Order: sequence, then C-alpha cells, then structure tokens
Amino acid sequence: MPLLGERAARSPDADRIFVFLDGLEFIAGEEEYERVLEPLLEFGSYRYYKNRLEESHLLLERIRDAHAVFLDWSRLDAGALAACPHLEIVSYIGVGAASFVDIAEATRRGVVVTNTPDYGNRSVAEHALALILAVARNVARGDRDLRAGRWTSAEREGVQVAGRNVGLVGLGAVGREMARLCASLGMRVFYYDPRRQPEMEDIATYMELDELLSRCDVVSLHVAYTPETRDLIGERELSLMKPGSILVNTSRGEVLDLRALAAALREGRLLGAGLDNYPGEPHPDLSELVALENVVLTPHIAFNTREAKDRMTAIAVDNVVSFYRGSPRNVMNPEALRNNVRMPRGEP
Repeated sequence: MPLLGERAARSPDADRIFVFLDGLEFIAGEEEYERVLEPLLEFGSYRYYKNRLEESHLLLERIRDAHAVFLDWSRLDAGALAACPHLEIVSYIGVGAASFVDIAEATRRGVVVTNTPDYGNRSVAEHALALILAVARNVARGDRDLRAGRWTSAEREGVQVAGRNVGLVGLGAVGREMARLCASLGMRVFYYDPRRQPEMEDIATYMELDELLSRCDVVSLHVAYTPETRDLIGERELSLMKPGSILVNTSRGEVLDLRALAAALREGRLLGAGLDNYPGEPHPDLSELVALENVVLTPHIAFNTREAKDRMTAIAVDNVVSFYRGSPRNVMNPEALRNNVRMPRGEP
C-alpha cells in the first residue's frame, strides 16, 4: 500500500522524520489521523501507512531515514536497525515489544524502545473472563453443535464458576482488574507474583506458584514476556494443575508451552483451555490444538476494543513527544538512554 499521508513540521528547524509504519489501523477513521499525530509536528514531520508489512525491502524503504518509528506488527531485527542510521526511538504500539524488536541490538545502538503499558487493562481482563466462561459453559462447543445440526443440550454439562478457586499468575494492572472481576462473580481469588501486593489482599490471597497450580480450579496467566517467563508454564507446571481445571492465557504466547498443553488436553487432565496469544504470531503453529474440542482459541483480540485502541495510540504518540522533550517515558531499555548521544536532555 502506498503512503497514505504526511505532514511537514511546524518549524523548518525541526528536521526529524517520524514514520507510522503499520499501526494506524488502531485509529478510528482516517479523519482522526491528523488530530492524533498533531503533537509530533513540534519536533519533526511525519508519514503514515496503515497496512502490515512483511516484505523486508519495502519496510526498509519506509523507515531508512526515520528518526522515530511507530511499530505494530512488523519486525525490526538487527539488520533493519543497522539500516536506519538516524533512528533514535521505536515506539511500539502495545506491550510485547520484545517479540518484534531486537531489544539488545537497539540498546547497543542507542535506540530507545518504548511500549504502551496499561492501555487496555479492563478490556484484556474482560476477554480473559470471557474465555473462562466459554470453556466452563461449553459456549464454543455448543455453537459448533448447532451449526452442524446437532442438539446436544443434555450432553454439554458445564461448570459454575461461582464458589470456585481462581489463580492469577501475575498481578500487574491486568491481573488486578481480573481479580476484581472474578471476585464480583463469587470466585475465591488467589495470586502469584514475584512482588507481593498487600493492597490487593483484601480480595486476592497470595500463594506460591506450585501451590496455586495445584489448588485452583481456574488458572489465568497475566505475566509480561521476559527471559524469566518464557515457558513459565510447561509440562511440569501443567502436571501440578488440579484435574478438571481450566487454563487461560491472555498474556504473551511464549509464556506457555503449547505442546505440553495440547498433551494435557488430549489426555483429559484439564477440563479445557482458552487462549488468545501464541508464539509466532501472526502465523502461529496451532496444529496440535485445532483438532481438540476442549480448547477455545481467539486471534489476539483481548485488547481489541475502541477504548483500548484509542488509549494505546495516544500513549505511543506521547512516548515520542516526551522523548524529544527530554523526559522519556515507558522505556523498555533504559541503558539505551546512556548510549543515545543525540537524545535531548530535559528535566528528569
């Protein structure tokens, strides 16, 4: 798709170039683009595109002279970063930038990488709850039955979630929203997080991870993707889970071993699973899961509400504006700030 639009900076001295590479699908209508991107014009000109981009030569054509890149689904590996000599900041539109940007190489080159935390906490928590209910009450199975002309009311006994134990692995912003939602349904809420959160312990009781897995009827994952959380839930952890329990993942796909999960589902050790995130997006390998009836799969849509997308875009733009005002925010690789000799210096 060709360039959709561009605007020049307010001052000829503001000679930076900002490229919205592939994320403007998040803005509601092209008439909104200029309003949302207006704050950037204080520091430079911008260009915007809308489509996802997989052809590497076209990607480089778009960003080769960029000082800042707004990124959604395209990947900036070491080669792409090396081809952008002016690049100072990558503003990732979402949370999991490590899946799309070579953070170590960006840091070495002094390229700051930011993300947009807390943009859709409620939206993601609501989707996680929807997945729990879809599994517990056979929503997807019942839909498939009726579409195939089968009336299976007597066969699809569900599970009432009120009164059940739900274990939240990670009690960050999304996990806290999830705790409130589950408590409102009459579930007993437990959590594991490396950092105890006493302010939430009026509704959520702390447990070590192994104990949580073995005692809870529902386990919902809400952790960030880091080297420490990769395959956090694997064969050993799944073997600890309570027989007939439910596992839900709306965090990064890499925190869950899908092959081990598929084996647990096939063997009937778990009642079911609900997944929204996967390794290798947007082309994940789901070959071992799609044939299983006791799993509900959605295509990374937990964040996808108008409210969340508006906030996500606003934070991404503000990250770049704040960076050029000398007060960077939401930086994932702080060491890059020391390596970036061109960054404006403002008040801390």
